[in-house]
Amino acid sequence: MNDDPTRFPAPRAEAEDGAEAGTPAPQLLLDIVRRLRARERGYLAGLLHDGPIQELAPVPLELAEAHRAMQTSPGDELEVVAHQVDAVGRLLRDLQEELWPFRRSASGLTATLKRRTAWLLATPLAVDVGAGAVGLREAEIQVVADIAELILADLVSADARALAEVRADEHLIFLQVNMTLAPLGDPASSGPAAARASLRSLAAAIQAGIDVELHGRRLQVRMEIPRRQHHRQGLGAARLP
Repeated sequence: MNDDPTRFPAPRAEAEDGAEAGTPAPQLLLDIVRRLRARERGYLAGLLHDGPIQELAPVPLELAEAHRAMQTSPGDELEVVAHQVDAVGRLLRDLQEELWPFRRSASGLTATLKRRTAWLLATPLAVDVGAGAVGLREAEIQVVADIAELILADLVSADARALAEVRADEHLIFLQVNMTLAPLGDPASSGPAAARASLRSLAAAIQAGIDVELHGRRLQVRMEIPRRQHHRQGLGAARLP
């Protein structure tokens, strides 16, 4: 176990590394939300590290010493318990690593989108990186991930497959997300009317263009996200029945 006190650096400093000069002002709202989430996840990771992980760490050794002192045979109940405790410790450490760091620098667009949306989907998000998107800066990758996660969070059926397509030119990032809506009555479903309102609000907050098409339960969301200080009016009103 690493007891280095710098293991969990200040979440605020880590989150702010993603905000670069020239970031459009509306996107700073996403940075604030990301910074808050990073602080919360860093706090939870710290609690795990300083609490159950540290308390559990010496138990396997203590059980092994007790096993030797009692001269019991391999595979007895004490050894089984030691293996179970060790397995729980590994699970806790894996959870800690999942929580922190929240933003993994230089992981690339595809890896970032898959990691940030993994908790929403049973099947990993499919990502199509189109023209111009390979050259996105790290701060822009984080913005795309923020928006994709927000689009999916209140709409997608967890058991369905979803696809994110990303392109970019000098002024705009083009994000298209195709998904299957969660059925009505599902806790993840907000319904078409609420979906329309939430997507429009998201686009307005970051001054992005948006176009939404719904065919049965198949939903397609297209967004035009400003790069740096370039702003543009939206594609038009979202189309949802």
